[in-house]
Amino acid sequence: MSGGLSLRHRVLVATAAAALMGSFVHEPVKAADLGGDCCADLEDRVAELEATTARKGNKKVTLTLYGQVNRAALFWDDGAEKNTYVVDNNYESSRFGVKGNAKTGYGDWLAGYRLEVEPTGANSARLDQFDDDNADDSVGPLFVRHSYMYLSSKKYGEVRLGLTATPIYNITKDTNVTELEDTMHGDNRMMQSFFLRPEGFDSAEGLSTLRWQSISRCYSSSNAFVCSTRRNGAAYWSPTVAGFSASAGWYEDDDWGAAIRYKNEWGENWEVGAGFGYEDFRDERLQNGGGGVASGANPPFPPPNNVTFFQRDIQEYGGSASIKHKPTGLFAYSAFMWSDQGDSNTINAGFYTGTSAPLMNSWDMNFGIQRKLGFLSSLGDTSFWGGYEEIHNGLGAGSNGDGGNLGQIPANRFLKAGTFANVQVPTEITSAEVTRWSLAFDQAIDSANMHLYAVYQHLTPEVDLVTRDPSVSPNGKLKRVDAPLDDFDLFYTGGRIYF
Repeated sequence: MSGGLSLRHRVLVATAAAALMGSFVHEPVKAADLGGDCCADLEDRVAELEATTARKGNKKVTLTLYGQVNRAALFWDDGAEKNTYVVDNNYESSRFGVKGNAKTGYGDWLAGYRLEVEPTGANSARLDQFDDDNADDSVGPLFVRHSYMYLSSKKYGEVRLGLTATPIYNITKDTNVTELEDTMHGDNRMMQSFFLRPEGFDSAEGLSTLRWQSISRCYSSSNAFVCSTRRNGAAYWSPTVAGFSASAGWYEDDDWGAAIRYKNEWGENWEVGAGFGYEDFRDERLQNGGGGVASGANPPFPPPNNVTFFQRDIQEYGGSASIKHKPTGLFAYSAFMWSDQGDSNTINAGFYTGTSAPLMNSWDMNFGIQRKLGFLSSLGDTSFWGGYEEIHNGLGAGSNGDGGNLGQIPANRFLKAGTFANVQVPTEITSAEVTRWSLAFDQAIDSANMHLYAVYQHLTPEVDLVTRDPSVSPNGKLKRVDAPLDDFDLFYTGGRIYF
């Protein structure tokens, strides 16, 4: 508003004034005629302009549109096949969202909301040797990442209700003082859905039915370092005091977690970050919110005598730490994650061994330099770094609550013959290991809020299999079965821009 006039009236007044002044310059003085067709046409034009203008729903809510685009060219070699894909980089995927807030009139409390979605086409985490666009079309063209409302105060913190981050979500990423986790972090997001390739089997038919994420994941998600994610629930996030912040939340169906984070400067020369989080996961149907104990016909007795499949009990811990020496730009960063499977149908359930699911654990370490360098200094920070990681027993064995598997490995860890082309007997997978070393480059372009990057990774897989199959062990003794797998090399380069 300006002087009490609406947009429409201001346009009318300004146009009429311009027409009146024009009449003084070009025409003899006449009585102004502001009625009739002149103003009717003007009203129509103003209405058309208003209809095509983006507007807020009301004058009390501040609305912000934000997002990012992150695209890369991915060059990969699975030991036999080589190819190049243009992908949406899932280390920090393309996305867009809206945030809105308004003053409540009570202290500094704000009421607000957040809605964020992610396009799923060519998502690098879902592609494989056969699909260079989207290997999981069931997700749909858009995926909702956040959808919640909140009340927040600078003094008392923020309470959220809806689809929102769990406290442990990104605990292995967001304490990194270099903020380079958007270029690369511990999870294998560029190729986790690619199929494992047994050594010596170089055709498409020689690929395993298991994927890389089948042996490099937490029990509750397909990642090895970001075990938890965003879920429907209620959460509290504290204000930051002396660099410390805390969070806690409860989520469908009876999941809860808590975390503490720290990020601060130590004197003039050091930046430090660290975090630790825990989650107790009880939802039998994982992200879908089962709403109770999973049950069904096993044996086929109708309610109330039906027998439950199992009871979920996954406990996960994770953390990270980083430090940077500001004068030199030298930095170090480390992350770890543990995932402990205690589901009732995985205890002593090994098909041949009678053992329970192993403890999954992973760790990652990176060293590098981040500073303004030479002729690139006018653009922003230049970063070079390298890292090494290990993922142990990332099997993800268990049930999804509907009789299927969490990943591709069932609760008893039984693998049928031919799961690996070089193993033609049924086996039990008892352990697995994935190692990765990497080199990375990132160039910030501060004036455009943009980063250009290039990353190389080399991954080595190993699985331990056993069997009592008579064709291998006539006397029924437990026998180890070898299943050597090819390494995987990849290089990706691209850019991301924030808005």
